[in-house]
Amino acid sequence: MLGIRGLHALTFRGLDLLTFRGLNFLAFRGLHTLSFRGLHVLAFRGLHALTFRGVHILAFRGVHALTFRGLHVLAFRGLHVLAFRGLYILIFRGLQVLVFRGLHALAFRGLHVLTFRGLHVLAFTGLHVLAFGGLHTLAIRGLHVLTFRGLHDLTL
Repeated sequence: MLGIRGLHALTFRGLDLLTFRGLNFLAFRGLHTLSFRGLHVLAFRGLHALTFRGVHILAFRGVHALTFRGLHVLAFRGLHVLAFRGLYILIFRGLQVLVFRGLHALAFRGLHVLTFRGLHVLAFTGLHVLAFGGLHTLAIRGLHVLTFRGLHDLTL
């Protein structure tokens, strides 16, 4: 044990401890921890964790996660997920999904879909479809079709 002006160190059979003015460090068989003024860090066999003032970060074998005041973020091999107060966003290999208070949106390789309180919209390489209540519209390459409660209209 060593103690010099606030610095304290101890080593014993692979265990290493060090403290200095609020900084605490521990190392033991691949486990490393550090704490300093509200910052806490842990590393162990590929797992890394950090917490500081409400921010929590975790990394392990390509998985990364973050939480902060209701915000949650996850990233793993091209998959990205974000959640915050009812808003959810997912991104994965060209697929994008958004969900927020009854609004649902999806985009994937030219396909776009949106739904919100009875409104449904679909768009796909020149094809556009809209449905709301009894109103339905379809548009594709100059052809336009509209139906409304038994009424049909076709324009070329």
